[in-house]
Amino acid sequence: MRHINLATALALCACAMLHLSGCAGGTNGWLILTDADQRRAIERYRTALAKEPDDWMLQKRLGLAYFDLKDYALAEHSLERAQAINPGEPESLLYLGLSRIGKGERETGLDQLATFRWPFKFYHQQFVQEEANRLRKHPEEPSEQVIKDILEALKKGKREQWEMESDTPSGRRPNWY
Repeated sequence: MRHINLATALALCACAMLHLSGCAGGTNGWLILTDADQRRAIERYRTALAKEPDDWMLQKRLGLAYFDLKDYALAEHSLERAQAINPGEPESLLYLGLSRIGKGERETGLDQLATFRWPFKFYHQQFVQEEANRLRKHPEEPSEQVIKDILEALKKGKREQWEMESDTPSGRRPNWY
């Protein structure tokens, strides 16, 4: 019998769990899943939601999977349900605004993102808000590019937030990160 080391076994288990749960979608940037993977994840989420209809995390993940497939109307529906169960949850609010942009409701989505809030993550919200306000002045930019620009702004905000938090006096990231 062939043996593998503990680190390899743990890495394989983690990848399998992410894949089976579907929480490793392209939206989060961990792994790149194919459309077929996303469709399987959607079916798993739907099955789980039939048993646990008030699970906001499942609703959010379902919305993110639809978002990755560019099915913005279904993404919006799932993310609205996630918000109804857990109002103010930042990630579902962000993707709700992006979904509205994707389905052609640019102004509504940008209005939502211009006032976007992410508690304890000042740079996340600042960069998204600033980009949403900048994009209001550029109505010629296609929806897919607007979505890409907002996600890039969030990425920059996350990087800035991490740098600010890693500069704490103790040299460690705060507990709330």
